[in-house]
Amino acid sequence: MVVQIAKEDLSLDSNDLMCPFEILLSFPTPLSLMSRRFHYTLLLVVISSLVLTQFTTVGAYDPLYGVEYDDVIDVAFESWINGEFSNNYTTDGAFRITVNPSVINVNFIDELIGMMVGEVKPYITWVDPVGNLVEYYDTTIVKLVKDSTPDSSPAWRIIRPILLSIIGIGIVIGSIYAGVKIRHRIGIKGCTSCNNKATSKCAKCGKHFCSNCSSTGCTNCGSRQFIRF
Repeated sequence: MVVQIAKEDLSLDSNDLMCPFEILLSFPTPLSLMSRRFHYTLLLVVISSLVLTQFTTVGAYDPLYGVEYDDVIDVAFESWINGEFSNNYTTDGAFRITVNPSVINVNFIDELIGMMVGEVKPYITWVDPVGNLVEYYDTTIVKLVKDSTPDSSPAWRIIRPILLSIIGIGIVIGSIYAGVKIRHRIGIKGCTSCNNKATSKCAKCGKHFCSNCSSTGCTNCGSRQFIRF
């Protein structure tokens, strides 16, 4: 008795090889129906977004992004309330504040965010909760007293986002690889006839059989062609 084994074609050319990202997209989803070029474009967008996010995320003052939340700064300004003079803080006698809406009015904080040391805003105004018209003239960032995050070297500012992006990509690829392995292990079923570990499946109906039971043919459809795992 001869049992025919239908082996899968292993002669793959370069176009048949998939990157880990494409393995994820190869599962039955609408994305798996899209072109290979789309897969690579999407991967490039993900990587670019990670890099861009790291380069544009800051936690405190620096020469590019200015004042940020929780910085402690000295500010000079002249304040008026309902058209009447209130206070005058100069560069020699500046007003020290923590840039946080829980400490000072959120409208003023919003105006300070992004300002550079030495920058002047000629006019800031808002209405406070009790209805008073508040006006600040020539608001100046005099000095950064305390940075909410420690300084980092220029080299680290370049290396850090690249390193975090590589780690992020590694996590994504590792997750995909682990998912494929787990999916493969879960997909291994027992023999239809004896419940031993299946080594092949029927080429016609897809039932799973071990090496011994496959020698007698498929008990479901009678086919003698099997595909080895």
